[in-house]
Amino acid sequence: MDEGSEEPEPEAVPAARRRPPGSLEEEVLGVLHRSGELSPGEVRDLLPATARLSYSAVVTTLTRLHTKGVVTRRRHGRGYVYSAPGDPATLVAWRMNRLLAGQADHRRALTHFIAALSPTDEALVRDLLASAPAPAEHGEHGEHGRGSEPRRQG
Repeated sequence: MDEGSEEPEPEAVPAARRRPPGSLEEEVLGVLHRSGELSPGEVRDLLPATARLSYSAVVTTLTRLHTKGVVTRRRHGRGYVYSAPGDPATLVAWRMNRLLAGQADHRRALTHFIAALSPTDEALVRDLLASAPAPAEHGEHGEHGRGSEPRRQG
């Protein structure tokens, strides 16, 4: 009975659940950035074969991304088609904001981030901050800037 057929199945299930947090959202966003406006079924078809997701899992992911303001959608027939506004840099900025939002001490996280920058990137950040609009628009959010809300693209 050592050769039971049930043994491989338990190993396969945990492997599918080991997906790092947020990686499915990133894969879906990557598909949308590369392909433009897509239905959930089209997104599912373009995801890597290793994902093997159900249609409802893709719809749930797209709905969550829409709720977060990361993707847009419009009615198409009885369903929706989705798109990711912006470019790949928008996706990187969203990831960075999501990570920062998960930290209680923004000052410490940003301090470590800045310390790890190359001199070129540090100079770029300084230039960007110097040319940014006055912080008055951020006043209602306190010392943490915009908080965890992503900036909506339109």
